[in-house]
Amino acid sequence: MNERTYENVDAPSPRGKRKRKKAPPPISQNDFQRAAARHLDRYSASVAGLRAVLERRAWRSAAHHGGHAREADGLIESVVNQCIELGLVDDTAYGRALVRRIRNRGGSLRRVQSELIKKGVPQDICGDLLRELKESDTELETAQIYARRRRLGPHRRPPEKRDEYRQKDLAAMARAGFPSSIIMAVLDSSRQVDPDA
Repeated sequence: MNERTYENVDAPSPRGKRKRKKAPPPISQNDFQRAAARHLDRYSASVAGLRAVLERRAWRSAAHHGGHAREADGLIESVVNQCIELGLVDDTAYGRALVRRIRNRGGSLRRVQSELIKKGVPQDICGDLLRELKESDTELETAQIYARRRRLGPHRRPPEKRDEYRQKDLAAMARAGFPSSIIMAVLDSSRQVDPDA
């Protein structure tokens, strides 16, 4: 992790006014508890995500007050464990909500997998969620949602331009992580699209 310095605390902002950063509080259990509560009030987070937030706070505090951020590892773990015991952090619920949000926006199975890993959802939970998704087999529906949102294939206007843009549409859906069989099924669908949709 990068060590950040506070040398440019009083650096002028682009508008010419001086911007003063508030000095971070020293490392303490109470500070980490308040920071965790504040973060979880605003955002949902995985255990790894909450741990990363608290570690960044420890690094900032250590850079400003001296010492080393690794001294706070025990405090961070105890705060994270308290949050787990209180039910404030639940990787399974967080993972399910993330999967639902991505799929509702037309995200492919690969996109879901990559986001779960990026957000720090444990591998066993990630595997269970992906297995559930594969069993429900909604990849075609999700690809249709993606095509509608991006106006690809049968959703492209004017309809005369569909053949001209077929390769671009195919490439866009491939980059989104859909398998070629699903892409072809969506792009070749001949159903009429409601112009007001």
